[in-house]
Amino acid sequence: MSLYARLSGFYFFYYATVGAFMPYWSPYLESRGFSAAQMGVAYALMGLTRSFMPIVWGWIADASGRRVSVVRAGAVISLLLFVCIPFAQSIAAVAFFMVAYSIFWHAMLPQFEVVALIHIGEQGDYSRVRVWGSVGFVAVVLGLGAVLDRSGMGPLPWFVAGFFVLMGLSSWTVPEVPQLSRGGGAPASLLEALRRPGVATVLAVCLLSQLSFAPYYNFFTLFLERHQYSRAAAGALWALAVLAEIGLFLVMGRLISRHGARRLLVAVLGATAVRWLLTALLVDSLPLLIVLQLSHALTFGAYHALAVFYVQQLFPGSLQGRGQAVYNAVAYGIGGAVGSLGAGFLWQHLSPEAMFVAAAIAAAIGWWIAWRGLPEAVRSAASPA
Repeated sequence: MSLYARLSGFYFFYYATVGAFMPYWSPYLESRGFSAAQMGVAYALMGLTRSFMPIVWGWIADASGRRVSVVRAGAVISLLLFVCIPFAQSIAAVAFFMVAYSIFWHAMLPQFEVVALIHIGEQGDYSRVRVWGSVGFVAVVLGLGAVLDRSGMGPLPWFVAGFFVLMGLSSWTVPEVPQLSRGGGAPASLLEALRRPGVATVLAVCLLSQLSFAPYYNFFTLFLERHQYSRAAAGALWALAVLAEIGLFLVMGRLISRHGARRLLVAVLGATAVRWLLTALLVDSLPLLIVLQLSHALTFGAYHALAVFYVQQLFPGSLQGRGQAVYNAVAYGIGGAVGSLGAGFLWQHLSPEAMFVAAAIAAAIGWWIAWRGLPEAVRSAASPA
């Protein structure tokens, strides 16, 4: 099996696990008695662990040089904690195991991103490996929605756990990477890297982008069900979004080379604000909803490739593990926690539509910050995308 196939296999099963979890976990929690506000708190606590644990794991991986071992350990321990959820007897116990497994789950992706980028090298094509994650997500979402319509939500944790096992096994096929050196001209420490011009702006833009995505990640399926869409239809809409993302990944490297990372990321934040506003106002129009899901190619697919591109530049050499961890902690940890807590509160006390309007405002603020202060890319030809 080629190295590209091994890397692609991990991404496939990692995002297959996400595809079994993300679109359907809120309906599962609702079936276990959670209110929207309680879901928001649980998701926010998971986001809180993501705001510091990736940095801890990144520090361990950078110091030991054993990044793949960190990924493998995270897969095993998080799975053992996750399978406790079906046996938990109370809302508090379910939330506890959600938070506990997330501590180790968050060890995996930031470090695997570094592993993939090192194995691929500067002249490789990151997006052609990462695209298999999107394929795994689509395959699972399309199949699982119809199954859950028939079976109910009870079996969902076992479906997630099955893909979890396959993801863990795939990590054992990926070889360890060499220890990274600091490299000439690179910052001497993480603190020095964080003080460099443009770093705070990039992290702020990424935080606001992913804060705005929290209502979508956590409540979109429930939102669709409130508007009389079936669970299978919701799964198809999730899958459509990721199919569009796949097409974008295949051409992202050329787009960065042609248009530049800064210009593209400004456009991404603007499109994200429009997407959430129209989702709030026109969700009952299926044709428009299809168009909005297709815009996921730009609002998330392009965003992700550009964020990885910027982080790789701003945290070079031996700082890559901690740089990816800081990015994940800020964008998905803090952004996800604040967004989840706010989304649950707005759903419960105002309306589901209000949380998407708030998401549009957050993305619009991110667009303004990006337009005013986002730095130009240092390079564009050797993009990881």
